[in-house]
Amino acid sequence: MRLFLFICLAVLLGGTSMYAQNTNPIIEQQARSAIQARGLDEGEVRARLLQEGIDIDNIRPEQLVSLQPTIEKILDDLETEKKGRARNNNSTIQPYSSTPTDTVIVEEIMEDTSIRNNTNLRKNVNPRKNIRRDTQDILPAGIYGHQLFRQKDNAAAKNNSDIKPPDSYVLSSGDELTVSIFGSSQFDSKFTINREGYISPSNMPRIFLKGIRLGQARELMRSRFGSFYRFAPEQFAVSLTRARTITVNVFGETNNSGSITISAINTAFNALVTAGGPTELGSVRNIRVIRGTQIKRLDLYEFINNPAVQYDFFLEDNDIINVPVAQRVIAVQGAVQRPYRYELIEGEQWNKLLEYAGGFSANAAREIIQIRRFVDDKQVLIDVNLKDLAAGKDDLTLLNGDSVTVRRITGNIENTATIDGPVEYPGSYAISETPRISNLITKSILRREARTDAAFLARTNSNRTVRLIQVNIAAIMAAPGSAADLLLQPEDRLVVYEQSRYTDTLSIGVSGAVRNTIDEFPFSPDSAITVERAILLAGGLRPDANGIGYIRRSNPNNFKEKQYIDVSLKEAIANPASSSNLALQPGDELIVLSELTFTDAATINVSGSVREPGEFYYGKNMTLRNALTLAGGFKLEASRSRIDIYRVVQVDDTPTRTVVATVQVDDQFNLQNADGSEFILLPFDEVVVRSTPAFEFQQYVNINGQVRYPGKYALISDNETLADVVERAGGLSEEAFPEGATLVRNEDNKGIIVINMPEALRSRNSPSNHILRQGDDITVPKRQDLITIRTPNTEAAKVLQPRLLQVGQINVAYSGGRRAGWYIRKYAAGFSKTAARRSVVVNQPNGKINRTRNFIFFKIYPKITKGSVVIVGAKPIKQKKADGGKKVDWDKALTQILATVGAVATVILASAALKN
Repeated sequence: MRLFLFICLAVLLGGTSMYAQNTNPIIEQQARSAIQARGLDEGEVRARLLQEGIDIDNIRPEQLVSLQPTIEKILDDLETEKKGRARNNNSTIQPYSSTPTDTVIVEEIMEDTSIRNNTNLRKNVNPRKNIRRDTQDILPAGIYGHQLFRQKDNAAAKNNSDIKPPDSYVLSSGDELTVSIFGSSQFDSKFTINREGYISPSNMPRIFLKGIRLGQARELMRSRFGSFYRFAPEQFAVSLTRARTITVNVFGETNNSGSITISAINTAFNALVTAGGPTELGSVRNIRVIRGTQIKRLDLYEFINNPAVQYDFFLEDNDIINVPVAQRVIAVQGAVQRPYRYELIEGEQWNKLLEYAGGFSANAAREIIQIRRFVDDKQVLIDVNLKDLAAGKDDLTLLNGDSVTVRRITGNIENTATIDGPVEYPGSYAISETPRISNLITKSILRREARTDAAFLARTNSNRTVRLIQVNIAAIMAAPGSAADLLLQPEDRLVVYEQSRYTDTLSIGVSGAVRNTIDEFPFSPDSAITVERAILLAGGLRPDANGIGYIRRSNPNNFKEKQYIDVSLKEAIANPASSSNLALQPGDELIVLSELTFTDAATINVSGSVREPGEFYYGKNMTLRNALTLAGGFKLEASRSRIDIYRVVQVDDTPTRTVVATVQVDDQFNLQNADGSEFILLPFDEVVVRSTPAFEFQQYVNINGQVRYPGKYALISDNETLADVVERAGGLSEEAFPEGATLVRNEDNKGIIVINMPEALRSRNSPSNHILRQGDDITVPKRQDLITIRTPNTEAAKVLQPRLLQVGQINVAYSGGRRAGWYIRKYAAGFSKTAARRSVVVNQPNGKINRTRNFIFFKIYPKITKGSVVIVGAKPIKQKKADGGKKVDWDKALTQILATVGAVATVILASAALKN
């Protein structure tokens, strides 16, 4: 229904649109009634649609569906506003626009690149910016004209390469011009106006251009160049290639104030956009553009009426734009085309305000307007008779803060009567032209399905109650003007019902093994639909129909009570005159049974070493060869001599048991037996193809680095070891460093395995001689004679040059099997105060990590091998106690230490043999 009303609205408001070309006047009247039922009128709806950017006169038909939600919301909003005004006649302002709040506006403006690049702008803080407004109670924030500065497409131009300046643009120093001559003379060059204000073409006198307009400059340059070159007027062109950059100062009531650096091709209007435009308090009529002692007034209302006005406000370097506070702001609301707040200047009153507001709406009550005004610290309401004002040819004086309300004509059309129901043209009709019920029926045209012996006339009484009058349409139309043909009264509503409203809906159904299932087929008792006819209606029997059917019949007095009647469908079709061809009753459902209903869907399953294992539908006399073929045949590792078939066996009511048969087949899946017979499968058999014992593909390892023949090697024997592969690779080269060999195991992503290759090569039975796996990577590096010392937490900075410390480590020569402490003291000047000596570790080249061990009070540092890396850990940072910590009694501690030393003197002598 809502979509229908929406289309009616489009028809009504469409004017000369596509929908309106063939519109029936009755449909138009119905659309008007739909709008009036909401308490609205055509002019009000049209104005609101225009304010929301919807021009109903120019909407294409395909746009209606996409615009439906928007138009419905607008109608709902208008209806809500209407009800709000009815509840409170003192409501100050009813909005029409959805202008965003100031906070959103500022955020949108600040997104513009022309503002982000002006770092000198200062954002003004307005305490009212974040106040949330109920748009159902007040007009959009700000003054009419502020919205111009919320549009990003008005932003100032930073790069004017794609902008064509007008002829009124005033040239000055820094502007770059391009002169092109084409024809008998050829010339193309760029000139920049210098500080003195002229350009100097080659072999020509100076041409002064500063301070003259671009259009005048073209004529001047055409004349000067014409003395030196030959060309027709149309073969000479001058264009502004790059405008100069200027700095403009913006002050006053703007969202951002300060210095703005922009291209001189911009006008004062563009500069204001860059500054975010005026604040809510800022004037749009008295904006001052100051250049030295000269002051020009920029009126944005003039700009709105004639945008070319902005070209009278080109800017110069150090110009000042000042936006004062608006002095006289008047709000106008109600039945005007553009309700808003407007700034009026001296000499402008009511007539000018109405002009700015776009004039009255079509539904405006133009006799009386009301003004809310603040007088002597109180608000007063003033009624103004516009007819008296016009008669005296006077204008209405308005004061700052006035709010003018133009009332709407809200009364509903009362001299109508409405008809609803099965008629060709439902809706409202004028009583003056349609005085009686017979006239209303004649104009609306009853449809065939209308019930004519009983209809109801709903009559609205003066107290808004409704009286229901039953009428006989057939009798009225038989004797128009009779007593039964009542005279219509305003707001009468004649309701006509369809005959089907008083008739039970009867149907039959056909389901099962028929070509087209029938859920509900309209049924009349005089239809005489038999079983044979019902099957024909359903497209006939499917091939799987077994000839048996049932009629499911419901008790007409109790639909929960069902009865099933057996039917021989074959006989009913073959002999329609037979007793099997029963006549169906209303509500019957004919059920046609299928052979598939009595058949289980059997399958067999094939798994194991086949290419496409899975479950397959069982077929009669299906063989093992069929199943193996369906499964894609054998994989390479399949064992043809070991195929197991598992079968479920059930005899009568005994428990099921599983039996297995093991068979052998050839390459063509033929059974290997004496008589050459096939193996017949039964439903739900499971075929499992086994793999050849110990079958596996080649497995490879990689050995790289310092062996004689590095590369990829297949594992050719069980449990092949590291030493075996090194031997097959020709052994180690002369440059090999087996102590640093590494093994990376990719199997299961295990990663690096620490190995001891010298040990593995020395003893084949050593645990270091690892058994290799598929994908192992062995790397034997070149011989290394250096060790690396990480310099953090050492005193290396005291003995080494800064450039040696930049990488955080030093490399030194290997000096035999000494321990880490010796190397730290020898080459890194010892441990620093931050060093944790017990945390000294040595990373060996094969990945093994050796740590410092403690023996009583002594630390035994790890031994060093070639290629090792020495790392000194740092002391943990101690947390300071809340109480500042307790002092240590050093006398007591020293006594305990000396006693302990004496007790372990023999241990010290034994450990002295150990190298530090």
